[in-house]
Amino acid sequence: MPEASKSLQDKIKQLSQVIIRAVTDLSKCKSCGTCILYCPLKIRAFNSDGKAVTIITDVSCGGCSVCWHRCPEGAINLLTFKRKTQNP
Repeated sequence: MPEASKSLQDKIKQLSQVIIRAVTDLSKCKSCGTCILYCPLKIRAFNSDGKAVTIITDVSCGGCSVCWHRCPEGAINLLTFKRKTQNP
């Protein structure tokens, strides 16, 4: 199997240093449930206000962007966080 190109290796390294999470802009959410229906990890649900949010579970949102692409209101943002480094 051929080795990945230098640019692909750089991109993989860059992505391994961040965490991407789907976050709902509650002011834009119209409670349609589209993101809940299409989330491949099934980690989105309606909160107590009837807005669709990513819930906290043992499974973590990986930022796949399915909900972001499907949301008809543009209410989902993909936020990037720097991964915490572990000290030896």
